[in-house]
Amino acid sequence: MTREGTATTAGAGPEPAFDGPSGPDRRRGTWFTRIGLGLGILLTAVVIAGFAIRVPYTTIAPGDALSLPPLVSVQGAHTYPTPRGDIRLLFVREAYHVNLWQYVRARLDSDIDLVKDGAANPGRLTPKQLNDQALQQMADAKSFATAVALKTAGHKVSVAPGLVVSDLTPGMPAIDVLSWGDVIVSADGHKIVAASDLSAAIAKHKVGEQLALVVERAGKRLSVRVRVGVFPGDGRSNGPKGIGVELSPRFTFPFKVNVDTTTIGGPSAGLAMTLAIFDDLTPGDLTGGQRVAVTGTIDPAGNVGEIGGIEQKAVAARAAHVKLFIVPQCSPDDPAAALTSCKADLVRTAKRAGSKIKVVPVSTFAQALKVLRDNGGAPVGQSAPTTSTTTAA
Repeated sequence: MTREGTATTAGAGPEPAFDGPSGPDRRRGTWFTRIGLGLGILLTAVVIAGFAIRVPYTTIAPGDALSLPPLVSVQGAHTYPTPRGDIRLLFVREAYHVNLWQYVRARLDSDIDLVKDGAANPGRLTPKQLNDQALQQMADAKSFATAVALKTAGHKVSVAPGLVVSDLTPGMPAIDVLSWGDVIVSADGHKIVAASDLSAAIAKHKVGEQLALVVERAGKRLSVRVRVGVFPGDGRSNGPKGIGVELSPRFTFPFKVNVDTTTIGGPSAGLAMTLAIFDDLTPGDLTGGQRVAVTGTIDPAGNVGEIGGIEQKAVAARAAHVKLFIVPQCSPDDPAAALTSCKADLVRTAKRAGSKIKVVPVSTFAQALKVLRDNGGAPVGQSAPTTSTTTAA
């Protein structure tokens, strides 16, 4: 005989199965399970929302410091591939209109800058337009770097007919008709050799009239028409007539030079590429065996221009353990506010680079060569004579 709540004695029948707590304990377990499941669903929803929700900010984060010597190739000319130092190209990682988690990360990481989308992309270019613009800026930088390096090394460089569309002005007529990288061959039947040729053609038209252009695009010649517009004025009067293009010269080189910068855009590698190409074409070790980081634009005259994201590039230079960091000098021609901001950027750049890195600003290619020579590099010649540079029309 058994009583409720006690185990049966041996031989009295099968032992009852135990299926867990009953009553209040079982209800408590079910309640905790439901809460856990609800929290899990909520957390998953929050994570997904963080990736889906976009905020009107652009992040600028440190990128890498790429070794340029292995990326430079020259065909058809004698080079000097002897053991030498290392010139590093710096770049930043820029993300436009970021998601919520990218925004939070930037807020927590002092090495990542946050700027409003409107400041990073004032012309409101589409993602494709931004990509096309950056790739053309890199293409121009390679062309200018090659021209300056070859001329400085004593090679002949010729200016080719036609002008490259290096940039397009949002809100002006050309952006609806032309593409970055187009080559303008003629305007109203007249060959285009210099930017002044296009300006002269525009001057013959009234605002609203059509300018007939012949352009080369992807190896094909096209005839297009672009309306003549007016640039925005200062609020009191309208600006000059134009179509809204920035033009760069084309060059003919005596041999082929290539710099592999796949997936990297923008103009800020110009100076670094110029030094790396020149180092490949001349005897001696330009860096004196050191690892050197370089940033700054270059124009066909050998002038070095300011760049963005310089503080993030200092972080990349520090991570690469360089000894010398060559950066653009602030232009005295900048407006007072811009000049003050640039000088403050250089101060912060030196702090981010750290005490073990020497940060030296330069304004020309010749100055960069002198900085390298003063830091133990091989002596070299002076920079090339001036040529045409980017012009707006």
